[in-house]
Amino acid sequence: WKQSQGAIDPSRFPSQILCLTEQIQFTEEVENAIKKHRLQQLNDELVAKLENYTSIDSYSEETGSAETNILELKLKALILDIIHNIEIVNQLNQTQICSTSDWAWKKQLRFYMKPDNNCYIQMVDAEFQYTYEYQGNAPKLVHTPLTDKCYLTLTQAMKMGLGGNPYGPAGTGKTESVKALGGLFGRQVLVFNCDEGIDVKSMGRIFVGLVKCGAWGCFDEFNRLEEAVLSAVSMQIQAIQDALKNHRRFCELLGKQVDLDSNSGIFITMNPAGKGYGGRQKLPDNLKQLFRPVAMSRPDNELIAEVILYSEGFKNGNMLGRKLVALFNLSKELLTPQQHYDWGLRALKTVLKGCGSLLQQLKKSKREIDESHIVVQALRLNTMSKLTFADCTRFDALVRDIFPGVTFKDVEYIELSAALHEVFEEANLEIIPNQIKKALELFEQLRQRMGVVIVGPSGAGKSILWRMLRAALGKINKVVKQYTMNPKAMPRQQLLGHIDMDTREWSDGVLTNSARQVVREPHEVHSWIICDGDIDPEWIESLNSVLDDNRLLTMPSGERIQFGPNVNFVFETHDLSCASPATISRMGMIFLSDEDTDVNSLVKSWLRNQADECRSNLENWIGDYFEKSLNWVLKQNDFVVETSLVGTILNGLSHLHGCMDRGQFIISLIRGLGGNLDMKSRQE
Repeated sequence: WKQSQGAIDPSRFPSQILCLTEQIQFTEEVENAIKKHRLQQLNDELVAKLENYTSIDSYSEETGSAETNILELKLKALILDIIHNIEIVNQLNQTQICSTSDWAWKKQLRFYMKPDNNCYIQMVDAEFQYTYEYQGNAPKLVHTPLTDKCYLTLTQAMKMGLGGNPYGPAGTGKTESVKALGGLFGRQVLVFNCDEGIDVKSMGRIFVGLVKCGAWGCFDEFNRLEEAVLSAVSMQIQAIQDALKNHRRFCELLGKQVDLDSNSGIFITMNPAGKGYGGRQKLPDNLKQLFRPVAMSRPDNELIAEVILYSEGFKNGNMLGRKLVALFNLSKELLTPQQHYDWGLRALKTVLKGCGSLLQQLKKSKREIDESHIVVQALRLNTMSKLTFADCTRFDALVRDIFPGVTFKDVEYIELSAALHEVFEEANLEIIPNQIKKALELFEQLRQRMGVVIVGPSGAGKSILWRMLRAALGKINKVVKQYTMNPKAMPRQQLLGHIDMDTREWSDGVLTNSARQVVREPHEVHSWIICDGDIDPEWIESLNSVLDDNRLLTMPSGERIQFGPNVNFVFETHDLSCASPATISRMGMIFLSDEDTDVNSLVKSWLRNQADECRSNLENWIGDYFEKSLNWVLKQNDFVVETSLVGTILNGLSHLHGCMDRGQFIISLIRGLGGNLDMKSRQE
């Protein structure tokens, strides 16, 4: 590596080795530069190296797509590392440091190759051994000041034999930071999603496994465990930490002596108790003092957006990233505050990923590229589907203000649109452009997110939406299997499975059973697990690690089901009033409202199913009376039972079957629409 001066061919080595050597070499170069006062030259060399990596055109070779994809991932990882390294050198330059023991350099994560040919990692005065656990090609995090603060706290905690506890609101990168630090140390990091189904013995079994193999356990949503479990778990954790602190080779767990690997660690991440997050407890004090807390509340969105756009291949990522974040902040302040809106980091990251994939499509088809165009396209693709009717126009006005002169152009799906039109005609349904658009939005959200929720009043066409999309995908040879359930129709244990307290035997629930079937499917078969029913924190929070980037279902028995990108969870519900921000930020949203309902199309499709002899009469009479009377009824708003718009229309039409003369029609209309009105309004 030294002889080649960084001009090494990235396709020859795995990403993990490339990044590690890059870090070891960087540490060495910085320490030499500090002694010789040549930090400025080092900075120029790094900038040149960054230029070199960003200019590698991964599209030039028309080899297998898998190889180019892997090369892209490697380059992205290297680019993110080098950008961070350049930042470090700039900081050192500004503080004008003169020795390698200055704080500005000591507080960085430093990698050394010791004479015993082992790699060691230092941060301030803590030293750790690199453990060469294969990491795969995991996408890297953008290094921000918050990440540094988090790493510093976690490494100091481990030096003292304690655990780390990043806490803060949803979507601020808590779990991802722990995973990223473990990746830098070459450790295996296992994420567990805690819920009330887990008892002390389950936790004990997980701990035994972790300390034996030297892995890190990251317990997500730790404060959702029950209080009795929390205090018992604190005893187990104390035993492990005590052994780690005193460098003992074994510890006492579940009444047995267990071998202990000194590289293991226990981390917990959680949302604060209260404030819209249901089912969370405050940690008991004896547990609090075993973990060093890190508050992660405000991620550096601007920096993240700029760096991700730059690593995706955008030339003026700085400006576009800043504009995107400004737009998100303005939307949060200026649009209506809906329960299902989320303008946080997860939503931003989905948009950034969308920008990247659109840019690659354009590069592959060798068309000319207008970067702000791409950003606006990705932004509207991911945001318009969740906005209410009134907010759509406001949002477009905001986009026009921030990206002046950019024309709006929707992404075109020629094949899929044609298939959708066919399917709607076959099902004898009216073709409404808006509904086709929603179906395409659903398709796009399913591609980008693991979980998508379709929200809207009953009769707004939620089920039709995914059924039609599924049929259309079948037409273009994409097989979709579906597993449908109503999660609220059964107790929690029947849905998610449970452990028999006496025999410790695990019995599957409806959802976990579907999950096992889904995982067995080959890659080209897509599966949708459809949960049709109210969304309730009691069960949805147990799917938190399924719905984020981990795609991992963890069960109280300690079993883990890892989903591939060919699985989606589709939720169908009429409101999200009970969902916590943790749930909402993880999901793609398709929002259907009464304003989107097209009354005329509804009436037309009802007329289609009427007998031929009275159809033309009905059509004329409906044109004369129906709309006026419907509007009057809606204006009075004096319903006995709350009904959605669609319900009211269908009530009105329900008595009109086979009306032969005008008088009969009017009487039937009054019966239909008046049936749900108060006595007073009925007289009028």
